[in-house]
Amino acid sequence: MNEPRIGYQGIPGSNSEYAAVRFAGQLGLDSYELIPLVTSKGVVDALRNGVVRYGVMASQNIVAGSVEESRLALENLSYKVLSSMWVSVHHCLFVKDASVAELSGIASHIQAFLQCKNTLQELYPGKELREMEDTSIAAQYLAEGNLPPDFGVLCRKNAGEMFGLHLLKENLEDDSKNMTQFILIEQQKQIPKTVVVAGLGLIGGSMAKALKKHTGYKVYGWNRTQSVAETALADGAIDGIADDAIIASCDILIPVLYPESTLSFLKKHIPSMKEGAMVVDLVGVKTRICNEIEPVAVEHGIRFTGGHPMAGLSKAGYSRSFADLFRGTSMILVPTDATADGDLEYLTDLFLSLGFGRIKVCDRKTHDRMIAHTSQLAHVVSNSYVKSPVSQDYVGYAGGSYKDMTRIACLNEKVWRELFIWNKDALLPEIENLLHEINKIYDAIKSEDYDGLETILRAGREAKELIDMANPSMPSD
Repeated sequence: MNEPRIGYQGIPGSNSEYAAVRFAGQLGLDSYELIPLVTSKGVVDALRNGVVRYGVMASQNIVAGSVEESRLALENLSYKVLSSMWVSVHHCLFVKDASVAELSGIASHIQAFLQCKNTLQELYPGKELREMEDTSIAAQYLAEGNLPPDFGVLCRKNAGEMFGLHLLKENLEDDSKNMTQFILIEQQKQIPKTVVVAGLGLIGGSMAKALKKHTGYKVYGWNRTQSVAETALADGAIDGIADDAIIASCDILIPVLYPESTLSFLKKHIPSMKEGAMVVDLVGVKTRICNEIEPVAVEHGIRFTGGHPMAGLSKAGYSRSFADLFRGTSMILVPTDATADGDLEYLTDLFLSLGFGRIKVCDRKTHDRMIAHTSQLAHVVSNSYVKSPVSQDYVGYAGGSYKDMTRIACLNEKVWRELFIWNKDALLPEIENLLHEINKIYDAIKSEDYDGLETILRAGREAKELIDMANPSMPSD
């Protein structure tokens, strides 16, 4: 090939084609050939067979979440994400000509239907929704007579115009700020990296299984109790059991241990690791971990970034681990002075490939302040709530509220005592505020202050509504 070929998901007029043109500009390509490949699988097959050098596909949408078609297509490809971009996506409804007065159905891609779900239910209830390989293909089929003449299609405005269709309505997406993330990838042919996951409980075991399922890395496991590592090896969750020599030579070390144990483990092993190796700890408190490990990593030339996967189950243990535990969840990354240029981009790509739906980057103090509120305080409340003498008789009296409030009381007290005390500077003010608010309700009930209690409860409802208004794509309910 004299000029590089860029294969994209869709046909001319699709959002992926638009993204591909912009990616070509990022690559500085003066000359290139765009290859429409209709599906994400078509892009992956073309990359694997050498038909194209680069591939472009949608990876996630702020309303509809991960693009399942792309995720499945990429599962068995070793690839590198070269760039990503968010593109504003506006869906227009076209018909074949202006004479169409009543629609019998609408054709488009499943992602377009998901992004316009509420609007379509309001404006066109009960209409057939016919899934197509791509929004532009739906427009092409309607124009060529391969769809019923009284059908409409959802697609980009330029696609409908390109096929000579009549514009009926614009901007049918549920969120006016609707955006889709597109990725530019190339096939990666290299010696698999070596990863050691230290600590094979629920999170560590799931991390090892996700790495095995979604990457070409060679995955080793280490666990304080040897029998757990042996079980993981027998399950195929890891390729081998790590010893000191393997840890010293690995490319990536991911400790998933108790907080105190993480400190001692890293202080022991970092000095013997090869220069340039990467460490990503998964401890739920970052300030102390980063403060103590950062200088050790800098001294020995190790790249160190803090991490915290916002995932889990009410009960832990390797036996409950599974590769898709992280599907759609958030991974928090906390850079340090030992984080090298490009590490955040690399880790973002890695964790997205493992199924995480969102990557949040913040400093260590912000992490601990927010986690004190969103996670640790919730565990404090749940742990206190279940100690009521009437809780044991809940059967027949409980609905979702009781289950939601008590689920996380099944914590590992040895882990959480360290997390609470390590983060006391952020957690204690949260507890104090909670006590203050509870005491206001207590006093209003005790004094039978109906008006005062109504005001307090209204303030809570309004606070929740403001939270959801500020986060329309990620409501907290």
